[in-house]
Amino acid sequence: MTLTPNAPSALSNSLSKALAQSPSHDTAFYFKDREYCWQDVSNTIRSVDQLLSKHPMGNVSRVAFIARSRPMHISCLWGLLISDRCASMIHCYQSTAKIINDIRKEGYRALIADQQDWNADLLAAVKDMECLGIAITEHSVELRHCPEQDAATPADVKGSTVPQDDSATAIETLSSGTTGAPKRIQLSRRNLAASTEAAKQALTQMNVSASQPAPIISVLPLSNISGVYASTPALAMGMPMAILEKFQLDDWLAIVQRFKPVAADIPPAAMAALHQRQLSKEVFSSIKVVRTGAAPLDREVQAYFQNELGIPVNLSYGASEFCGVITSWSMAELAEYSASKMGSCGRALPGVELRVSDPDTGAVLAANAVGRLEAKVERVGPDWIATSDQARIDEDGFMWFEGRLEETIFRGGFKLSPLLIAEQLRRHPAIADAAVIGVDDPTLGQIPVAALVLKTGHTQPDNDELNCFARDHLSAPEIPSAYYFVDELPRTASYKISLIELKKLIEALK
Repeated sequence: MTLTPNAPSALSNSLSKALAQSPSHDTAFYFKDREYCWQDVSNTIRSVDQLLSKHPMGNVSRVAFIARSRPMHISCLWGLLISDRCASMIHCYQSTAKIINDIRKEGYRALIADQQDWNADLLAAVKDMECLGIAITEHSVELRHCPEQDAATPADVKGSTVPQDDSATAIETLSSGTTGAPKRIQLSRRNLAASTEAAKQALTQMNVSASQPAPIISVLPLSNISGVYASTPALAMGMPMAILEKFQLDDWLAIVQRFKPVAADIPPAAMAALHQRQLSKEVFSSIKVVRTGAAPLDREVQAYFQNELGIPVNLSYGASEFCGVITSWSMAELAEYSASKMGSCGRALPGVELRVSDPDTGAVLAANAVGRLEAKVERVGPDWIATSDQARIDEDGFMWFEGRLEETIFRGGFKLSPLLIAEQLRRHPAIADAAVIGVDDPTLGQIPVAALVLKTGHTQPDNDELNCFARDHLSAPEIPSAYYFVDELPRTASYKISLIELKKLIEALK
């Protein structure tokens, strides 16, 4: 049995060739106290392909994937890409009820999820929807449910054949949800292949290659596009990965001390935690560059890494809509400009054009003016894309991120929409109105807190009840860290909530 369909896409072809060239018994993953070799990866890919072929209507091309940052999950993702199927990501950090609603809404015919996610409710829903279910264990993938032969008709199945076109969708990833409910963004095989190649070139520039003994250290969630872009270059380059499912400072330090990497990807919140520890320079002696992004980086933290530790910081900018990073630094630019242009996200990468416009008029602004960031990205298409971010670009082409046009909350590596959180809190039967803002947090950067107005005649719910309600309606990072009941929410003359006055009110209630 082959791992790929006939006439595979360029993405499938390049990844399958890289897998074939990786020595079977060499280590592919380091995870906790276990190692997985490339033969384990190949076996998982083959098993996933065989199980997905068991659907009564034939191969399913679009597969729902509740992804976790674990070796078997990454292997399954690679298997979907190599077999030219579409991996449609579902966040694992949400209630089973929300996951089931998502599966029903999207009409999936196959679901891959970790065995810990296969609870009784999810299994019952999958059976009811006649969806093929696959469970990921620590060592294997197993069939959890297979529909009956007459359970579906060809008209019922979305994409029962695997398309071969390079423009077909490789991954459906969720947006950050900064302007409302997260939206599914489709990334084509061609775009993912281009982004993977760009990531390979960036790693090569930092002297990271398969000839180096150190693995790629990954602390990024696989359900997010950043985690995908961290994993696909590893396969394409035949490099092992050392994986942390969640960033734990001591675990990360242990991996660094064990493998002595020359480059490290560290989220801004993790960099802040390292800064608080004030560790000695010797701990980071092997690291020649730190790459970071996805959230604002405190200037004091960046100065600590660059000035005290002597490690240049490559702060980049990207988004799912752009199929990855669109601004970054070269090693030569870091050597020349890292001190004078601290805080910059670097310059536009090849194939990318940037400009800043007036948010109200759309007029293009001059150098160093702050406005709406717009980008034209060759791998995405010929049109200018207007972001919801503010930025400025200097006369040398370096870009600085200046915050969101909306009051987005940056909690660790997550971008949270206060409007969406408040909307869900208003669904509580005792809540008349709600508003959410982000407050500074030394570890996570920001955390959401909520101001609530009680409905007349209702008893004020306590924090336990509110948290229980929030867990059923929000993902874990979206759950407010504190709730404050107020008589009314402060508003402007146009009846919009005054965020400035709301922040003052919450500060007074702390």
